[in-house]
Amino acid sequence: MSPVTVLAPIKLAEGKTEADLLAASAVFQNEFVANEEGVLRRQLVRKPDGTYLDIVQFRSHEDYLDVVKKEMESPACAMFFSVMDLSDFDPEAEMDVYVSLETH
Repeated sequence: MSPVTVLAPIKLAEGKTEADLLAASAVFQNEFVANEEGVLRRQLVRKPDGTYLDIVQFRSHEDYLDVVKKEMESPACAMFFSVMDLSDFDPEAEMDVYVSLETH
């Protein structure tokens, strides 16, 4: 069982700011992510083009799938997602999942 990493792209919804994203991210982290044993690490970064990536490392692919399922029922997740432009998001498509070969 190898850790996996997901790079979740984020584009802000119309009228939302980076401050809105950070506030929603804090709630998401404290009320949801912090309670998920399968999440090893999470980092929110700004890309040069002004969009963002939520970089999340999971203990395993199975943990990733479990967390994604739970996200659909979480009010904290809904609040985090509400600041995002999800017009291009396909909830049926799995995000790219990268398997860790080495960790230093």
